[in-house]
Amino acid sequence: MSQTALLVVDIQTGTLAPLIAKEKLLANVNALIDHFHREKHPIIFIKKVGYGEVSQKVNRELTDQVVSKVQMDTFKSPEFKKVIAEHDLGEFVVVGLMSNACVQSTCKGALREGYPVTLIEDAHDSVIKPMRNIWNKKLRHSGVTLMTTKKYLEK
Repeated sequence: MSQTALLVVDIQTGTLAPLIAKEKLLANVNALIDHFHREKHPIIFIKKVGYGEVSQKVNRELTDQVVSKVQMDTFKSPEFKKVIAEHDLGEFVVVGLMSNACVQSTCKGALREGYPVTLIEDAHDSVIKPMRNIWNKKLRHSGVTLMTTKKYLEK
C-alpha cells in the first residue's frame, strides 16, 4: 500500500533569508512536519543545489530524508525517483518555497507523473507576496487539491 509523503520544498538558508513575514509560514510548516512525524509518515526535505542547507528553523529529524535537485520540479530529480520507489510513495503533500518557482513546478510534476498532490495553501510562500494566492488559484484549476494547514491537520 502506497504512502503519503510530506515534501518540504526548498526551505533553505538561501531561500528563507530574503522572505519577509516568514513566522506564520514556518509555524504552519512545522505543524505539518510534527503531524507527519507523529503519524510516522515520510517527510522528504528537498533542497535546490546552490541555495544552502535545509533551514534549522524547520523541525527536521535525523531520520528525515534530504534530496537534492538541480531543476525546479522535484519529480525530475533521479535521486527523488529512487526515494519514491524505495518508500512506495503514492501521494504527496507539498509545502515550501517559492510559490512561483519550485512549489508550483513540483505540484505540476506530481500531476504529470500521475500522483495525487495536495498543496497546503498557507504553507508556501514567495518573496513576491501575491504569488502564493495566484498559484493557489492556478494549481487548483489544474487538478491540485488545496487545503489550509488547519483543515489538513483536522482531517
